[in-house]
Amino acid sequence: MKISNTTLEERGYVFLFLITTLGAAIRKWFTDSSVISNGILLVEMLMPFIWMFFRSNNSNTPFNYSRLLVFYFLYLAFHIINPLQYTFFHGGLGFIIYGSFWLGIFYYMSNRHLFNPAKFINIILIVCTLEMVLAFIQYQLPQDHFLNKYAREIDAGVAMVEDRVRVSGTFSYLSGFTAFMVFYPFLIWAMFKLKYSSWFTAVAIIFGCFAVFMTGSRSCFVLFFAFLAVILYQNFTFKTFTRYLIKLFIPLMIGVAIISITNPKAFFNQIDSAFGNFFKRVERTQESGEQAQRLVWDVQLFQKKTFKHPVMGIGLGATYQGATITFGTSPLVSDFGYVESEPVKILLEGGIIILIFKICLATLLIRNLSFKGPVRYLIWFSIVYALPITFNVHNAAFLLMGLILVDNIYWRQQQEMSAIRNT
Repeated sequence: MKISNTTLEERGYVFLFLITTLGAAIRKWFTDSSVISNGILLVEMLMPFIWMFFRSNNSNTPFNYSRLLVFYFLYLAFHIINPLQYTFFHGGLGFIIYGSFWLGIFYYMSNRHLFNPAKFINIILIVCTLEMVLAFIQYQLPQDHFLNKYAREIDAGVAMVEDRVRVSGTFSYLSGFTAFMVFYPFLIWAMFKLKYSSWFTAVAIIFGCFAVFMTGSRSCFVLFFAFLAVILYQNFTFKTFTRYLIKLFIPLMIGVAIISITNPKAFFNQIDSAFGNFFKRVERTQESGEQAQRLVWDVQLFQKKTFKHPVMGIGLGATYQGATITFGTSPLVSDFGYVESEPVKILLEGGIIILIFKICLATLLIRNLSFKGPVRYLIWFSIVYALPITFNVHNAAFLLMGLILVDNIYWRQQQEMSAIRNT
């Protein structure tokens, strides 16, 4: 494909995908420079703003899409000069992390005609395949192996589940790979819509399922299988799904035969370890009470903690790690105490107003997607509560790219059907 045949937005999309998946590898294996590491992360965060400011001539501004987005960004801008804000730099970073996802998704929805990420599906599939292969290799290696290192060493070392590492792929830390697994069901969905061969799609599903267990992450497990189940439900009836399984029977038997002839013990041991270690971790957290505590963590924090500024908060970016390390910690944050949960952080920083904006924007988004069905409600729940897209840059980027990929395929197919009906 010639670069001249692509729009600025399409190049921006594939660049965002590559820098999100592979940029972290530079931070992880090739440099200890904090300047380079932070620069790569900043580019990832700023990519939707770059789309906006270097857009195609025939593009539309997302602020004409909905007045709600205008008011939202005005509120973000206010927090840069919020009297309670510790520094302008905290407010500036807050503006970026709170605005990036929403600017990106509504810029896309205002300019669907300028995006066609399906053009790059083969590049995406190659990178995702390499990511999966690397994850399987990492799972077999010891904790201190070069491939399993993090971008920066932490006191606890590389995270483990029983006797195996929790895989991180090319990403700096585990959270990057779990964010990648949020994108993965959307890729499977795109493969269904683009009519990739049954066996290839099935292999992708199977390897994705194994990879989730190798992360050792319970939230990743729940979201991945929830999205996968709903996507399968929306794409198949019972009859068509049965036919799909029958078509896969012979290729699956051939694959099992090849594995049995080559090195069956190592392969099946890895699968057994991935499943066994994951469920041992679940059992252990259930017995310790940690799992039950996490389910009510936010409720308990809302009950115990005193939000002195519940309406407008203490300033966006006040708890963001990148801001606190570089520019210091606000006394208001220190008084409140340590916060891990994103909903609590959002309420502390932006108050009830920012939560209302988030709910309204998520509702506006799902109502205007090109596809219908129950998956939209799962997306809404993920954005509003289950998936941290404000303080986890990778989550925001991968959800943004997944939504654009699938929505654009649906939109283009609808445009083709409409053109046929009108001829």
